[in-house]
Amino acid sequence: MSKTQIITLKRDQFCLKASVLGNGPVALAIGSHTYYPRTFSELLTTKLKLVCADTRGFVTRNSQHRKDDFTLDNIVVDTEIIRKSIQTDKVIIIGHSIHAFMALEYAQRFPDAVSHLVLIASSPIGGSDIYKEADRYFEESVCPERKAAFAAKMRNLTENTHPSFIERMIAFGPRLWYNYLFDASPLWKNVEVNTIGADIIWGSMFANYNTEKALKTVQCPILLALGRYDYFNPPHLWEKYRDHALDLTIRIFEKSSHTPQLEEPKNFDDELLKWLEQKI
Repeated sequence: MSKTQIITLKRDQFCLKASVLGNGPVALAIGSHTYYPRTFSELLTTKLKLVCADTRGFVTRNSQHRKDDFTLDNIVVDTEIIRKSIQTDKVIIIGHSIHAFMALEYAQRFPDAVSHLVLIASSPIGGSDIYKEADRYFEESVCPERKAAFAAKMRNLTENTHPSFIERMIAFGPRLWYNYLFDASPLWKNVEVNTIGADIIWGSMFANYNTEKALKTVQCPILLALGRYDYFNPPHLWEKYRDHALDLTIRIFEKSSHTPQLEEPKNFDDELLKWLEQKI
């Protein structure tokens, strides 16, 4: 396995990092330089140069950080500066979950820098609407064992007066993983979370995001990878949006929930690499 290179970028009052691993066309995944490399396979880094870059939401909070620092515009510009720092003209831009909105926005703002757009386990809607849809999708599920496991996790979580972002994400495991007993704790080890940024990014930032406009604007090919058992961002929500994109390929992974690149790595890698080859 090749050695991971860490790039550090200081912008405003933030120290952003990116991990760089592998060789080949550059795939830039927006999110956390610590968390996301753990979700992609080693095989994939033999075909692509995988760059996993922090957003401001995954940088340790300090006294200089203000709510106004956490805007979608700042995140997009941060991403562009990271792209320039790795000295590549074009990237395959990847956004998982809420980071898909960021990837969509980046592809609109910097179309000449993006060859392909990959959206993983994303939702076309944000804000309180997605929580309502996810709750309904989970309620209509007929797996009592999964529901019981989630209820137990929620009882344990409420015993903690002030659960952290990471504690909440781990507790949501039965709604995030095909194997509802999967322990995601190792994935979150040493991951930094900015408490101001997390509240904004997972709260108000995408409450009114215009996915329809974004899909109509993006000119590059888009791959949408969804998990059949995703009770966080239900896959069926995309039906109303699929016709808005110029070039959209959808793949549903049958034994995945919210992270198909980790839950079905071979299937995910095969589909991604085949799609990239077809969309040259």
